[in-house]
Amino acid sequence: MIEMMEKQSYSGVLCKSCRQPIPAPTVVGEAAADIDAASQPLPKASVFNLRCRACDKERPYRRSDIVIFEGAPRPRTMPRPPSALPAKKIARVANA
Repeated sequence: MIEMMEKQSYSGVLCKSCRQPIPAPTVVGEAAADIDAASQPLPKASVFNLRCRACDKERPYRRSDIVIFEGAPRPRTMPRPPSALPAKKIARVANA
């Protein structure tokens, strides 16, 4: 009983800073697929910003930069949100 394992893939771009794959939002990926299916030239305003999950830098990318990557996207490693940090005690100043 050999089960066929489905290969997972996702559309994304390569980071311009560290060359790690960045998954593209589904809205951008679907729009690029629709344009490719219609065999129309890409519109000039097909630029979007993405933040890299590895180096945390944000850069502009074109829809023509989107490629298909094999495997699962890298999970986002976020620092603790500011609300999770302990509150500092602030000294109150008397009104003069």
